[in-house]
Amino acid sequence: MSRGNAGRRPWVLVTGNANKRREAERIVGRRLETAAIDLPEIQSGDLIEVLRHKAEAAWQRLERPVVLELACMNGFPGPLVKWMLEAVGDAGIAKAAIRAGDPGVVARCALMLLDGDRKVIAEGATAGRLVLPPRGEGGFGWDPVFEPDGLERTYAELGEQVKDRIGHRGRAWRAFLRALDGLEEV
Repeated sequence: MSRGNAGRRPWVLVTGNANKRREAERIVGRRLETAAIDLPEIQSGDLIEVLRHKAEAAWQRLERPVVLELACMNGFPGPLVKWMLEAVGDAGIAKAAIRAGDPGVVARCALMLLDGDRKVIAEGATAGRLVLPPRGEGGFGWDPVFEPDGLERTYAELGEQVKDRIGHRGRAWRAFLRALDGLEEV
């Protein structure tokens, strides 16, 4: 899929999470078309494997170029983190890591564009640690308990511009856009 092809058949961001859509739109710099569809979740700790299965299912359902995003924290792919957030909240996740003796985590985001023939994968990562108590009013998910390395503020305290610049999703989206720019015209 080339950027030229992408112009004829624009890709759709598959997410039902309005926060992820808004964050992506800030980084990409334009309004994104989204599709909120339920997709099967395979049981795997491999972020890219989970993402690939979801992208293939979305492609089959929508029959058009799709982009999916999946984040993870220290190897827990997004679906597992989502369930943990629902079960124990952001403070519960931080408490478990701190009690285990290692609050250090790496937040990763992977994006995949699938158009049936080609896959474009881009990743971004931010190292940090989980902290208690939760701090900040911004962000979403586990942002109030994630403090990036070198800062004394959580994602939720940073504000959108700083988080978008240093955060795992921002890094993944910028890598994704560079990868799209690098594709040859077909």
